[in-house]
Amino acid sequence: MAAELLPIVADTPSEQPTMGFQAYAEAIAAAIRGGSPPQFTVGIYGSWGSGKSSLLNAIRAELAKDAGVLTVPFDAWRYERAEHIVVPMLNAIYSASPGLNDPKLTEKVRSALASVVRSVTISLGPVKVDPGAAFAPAAPDAGYAAALDSAYVRPYQDLRAIAGALGKRRIVVLVDDLDRCSPAKVVSLLEAINLVLDVPGFVFVLALDYDVLVRAVAAKYPYASGHVFIEKMVQVPFRVPRLDIQAGVFLNELVPGWSPPKGSLPDDFGAIAYDVATLGLAVNPRQVKRFINSFLLLLRIAGVRAISANPRLIAGLVGLQLRWPAEYQDLTDAVYAEDDDPLSALQSTDQPDLVRYAKAFFDPVPRVEELRAVLHLTESVAQPESASGFQTGEYDVSHVSAQDLRDMAAREIRASLLERGFTESARAAGVYLHENLPYHRVRIGKTVVRFEVKDVNGRWSLGLSLWLTKAMPEAVNLIGNFADLRRRTNKGARRIRELPPEAERDFG
Repeated sequence: MAAELLPIVADTPSEQPTMGFQAYAEAIAAAIRGGSPPQFTVGIYGSWGSGKSSLLNAIRAELAKDAGVLTVPFDAWRYERAEHIVVPMLNAIYSASPGLNDPKLTEKVRSALASVVRSVTISLGPVKVDPGAAFAPAAPDAGYAAALDSAYVRPYQDLRAIAGALGKRRIVVLVDDLDRCSPAKVVSLLEAINLVLDVPGFVFVLALDYDVLVRAVAAKYPYASGHVFIEKMVQVPFRVPRLDIQAGVFLNELVPGWSPPKGSLPDDFGAIAYDVATLGLAVNPRQVKRFINSFLLLLRIAGVRAISANPRLIAGLVGLQLRWPAEYQDLTDAVYAEDDDPLSALQSTDQPDLVRYAKAFFDPVPRVEELRAVLHLTESVAQPESASGFQTGEYDVSHVSAQDLRDMAAREIRASLLERGFTESARAAGVYLHENLPYHRVRIGKTVVRFEVKDVNGRWSLGLSLWLTKAMPEAVNLIGNFADLRRRTNKGARRIRELPPEAERDFG
């Protein structure tokens, strides 16, 4: 008998987005139609998976109601390999120009665009179009002037002439997935829009991650302010707000027509998904869909393998891994290392949203056996790198990611450990031991450094946990002072465990 199918959710942009997007689309479309002169750029900013493409679709649908607007969709990432990314965009406008419903105007637009394309040095198969070749030293002065006029002056005159022909009509280019391109291509297209197509009649709508845009500008112009550069180019900035969802109906709005088989999900899945989405995933549409798919898959595997686990615990751990992958890994390490309070790091963090999430899904604390079984299931969902850039504020002003900062801090702490005579355990990576501290050890996790002590039963207990980045100097100081390390670690561990007398002695 064939196994029951799983209703996995495809991550495709919605053609008719709900949850507040329609209001945004109507407002932006009104600004595009009403802005005068029609010579400006709209920036739609949103993080990875926040619904920018769906919003573009809704804007396009709104603009389609106006016969005086020609919309031109352009997926920049498809042309990442193009030598000059502006050329495929010009071609998209060229191909869409019959939509102006005016043969003479269409011909005028096409002629101007072709003139601009000829002014750009490009390779087209075996043919090399290079206006610069016209300026050979042997060419006569008249040739210089004619070539200069043909290659650089006339194309922009032709483009500006389009404005008069368009009248009240306007051409709106909707650029999507630009933030998936290389920094060089991102800046190249922005410069082309600003220098080549900054003429009356053209409106550009750019959907991309603002932080990616800033980093792209910084990569091309390291001594310029990316924020100022963008402000000069984007006249109408709009950040995609957090989705407005309602418990009980948001799944039907997020995934129209989705109808999982009866009995394939727990009865309270809507409430569980709502909590994961709002408390953990910042209502990011793509992340919510990934959560649903992973949950469906793991629930099926748990059933086949006869693993008895609370569905809410499975959901909570999947959401934790998608939003806080490094903290999830620390929790996994703590459980496998048989820590007595593996969830303590989640509840004593300086991240209020993580504290709220942990309280909602891991209070009361699940049994260690159940936690271990579910962690074994969820380890297949995602690696820590998968959520890079997902959280707001992931990058600081110097454009170094939080993960890079954690890596640098871990290297600094590791160097201090080795300098003080610690050696890494052969049995567990990231665990450091010292011959003069047989009852103490230091463990470097993904987000924290843990100072642990062995109790009377020979089990390692957490005594002190410090954040890798914010508390790195404090961790280094402790490593350099054995007496202080022992005192502070023992003090924290005594709250839950009895320590042997030997652990109380100062071996340093």
